[in-house]
Amino acid sequence: MHRRALVVVLAGLYLAACDIRLDMADGTPTASPTGPTITNTNTNTSTNNNDRSDTAPTTSTPSSPNGDAALPLPSYGEAVTRDFADKNPALLANSCQDKTGETAWQFLDQLINTLRARDRDHRWGYLCKDANCLTFGRDVITYKATAADTGIWIVDVIGNHCPLANETAMVRWGVLPFETARRWAASRK
Repeated sequence: MHRRALVVVLAGLYLAACDIRLDMADGTPTASPTGPTITNTNTNTSTNNNDRSDTAPTTSTPSSPNGDAALPLPSYGEAVTRDFADKNPALLANSCQDKTGETAWQFLDQLINTLRARDRDHRWGYLCKDANCLTFGRDVITYKATAADTGIWIVDVIGNHCPLANETAMVRWGVLPFETARRWAASRK
């Protein structure tokens, strides 16, 4: 009988360490008849405490890339987004670009226009997914909080985007941590 340690590594982090007992009959490892003995030695040492609900406000004002204080995410955003989704359920249901094609963008396009109409705030836009700003986030919107094209709030507004046949897309308001490097675009075109 031999004992071997198994360590699972994902993205450079040690997730689990196990002591597995293997019986060696004719040199080929086989699982012990009583099953492997697994001892979890993983200890969570994370001190990250910025885990918050979708609607909880941030506790501090972020800074722009040049060090200036960034604008906060407008407080009306979630209410406008949920109201828009309630009034346009077909747009939300057909918002998967993989299934519906170009017309799937109507939900985000019209939502951004609706948010911009509120207080004439033209800082609402799209998340650039590449360096040339030719590909955009398909279920998120952004709010430009600085004078630059970086320094943005990213908000996930479509939950269960591109659902399976027995599922549905749903509106959500998932505010991501303030982003200082990713780019914002006013238009997809």
